[in-house]
Amino acid sequence: MSDEITIPAKGDGRVPLFSLIAASMAAVDQRLKEALEQHNPVVREVSDYLQQSSGKRLRPALVLLAGRVGDPGRLSLDLVDVASAVEMIHMATLVHDDIIDKADLRRGLPAVRSRFSDPVAVLSGDFLFARAFQLLAATKRPELVDLAAEVVYVMSTGEISQHLDQGRIASEEAYWRRIEAKTGFFLETCCRLGAIASDASPSIRDALALYGHHIGLAYQVIDDLLDWVATPEVLGKAVGEDLAAGVYTLPLIHGLEHPQWGGELRQILLGDPFPRVDAVRGILTGSGALDYCRRVAEDHLAQARNLLDKIPAGPERDELRQVADFIGMRDH
Repeated sequence: MSDEITIPAKGDGRVPLFSLIAASMAAVDQRLKEALEQHNPVVREVSDYLQQSSGKRLRPALVLLAGRVGDPGRLSLDLVDVASAVEMIHMATLVHDDIIDKADLRRGLPAVRSRFSDPVAVLSGDFLFARAFQLLAATKRPELVDLAAEVVYVMSTGEISQHLDQGRIASEEAYWRRIEAKTGFFLETCCRLGAIASDASPSIRDALALYGHHIGLAYQVIDDLLDWVATPEVLGKAVGEDLAAGVYTLPLIHGLEHPQWGGELRQILLGDPFPRVDAVRGILTGSGALDYCRRVAEDHLAQARNLLDKIPAGPERDELRQVADFIGMRDH
């Protein structure tokens, strides 16, 4: 799987996503390396492994793009530190999620808990959280620290609720509450943090935050959709992993509500402690549940694109639109 994310360009070519902020992203990568560099050999090994297995860098990119909307062309140390901090918070949540889910793979590589151990993974997540908040505190802007702390609080309560609901058939309303806590609020806050760090006006902050909210919801719905339609090689983890963990996502919830297919799906889910992924996937396809999820995600992406009309025209707005397009096209 290539580390470079590309999007279709005119003709047959492709261009890298985040090309506008390539230099800024490089500065974030360097800041992450500096912040995670340790003299302790074990911590250094874990830190190096975490950086090696890092993903799309979507969250720091949103911080940087939102910051450029507030002040085009400006790249302050604060903005780089905030972008680096949100990536570390994201990394920490993934490390802890894999422990909770007993996941063996993360993006096609052994999860930290598999590569090292569960205790090392727990402490690695704690280490990442601590370093993230040290970076935020160094900006001497309490509002940035407060907002990042709220992100961790909201995501934690969402994860606790999901864990307590394992094995229970959730309502669609409960599903939306859960993904707003897990993903929607985080991407919303990334945009708001960038806008605040560059002193953007309140109206731009709000428009960017709402944009982030909608792409966050779309991102999670597509993530849950890919859990059923992607291959393990592309996805970087086992297909049907949410079902195996007892987590009911939107495809399952909508499939259970289908007048024709819902009863059969319910029998499979409740009658077999280890339901066959291919049987469930067949019902989700036949019932239209997977198509429904795609339409819902596209609706949120459309709302996100419309919100971009509220910010100044320019390359930043164009790149944020490309981010929405990428989320709609992603296959992993």
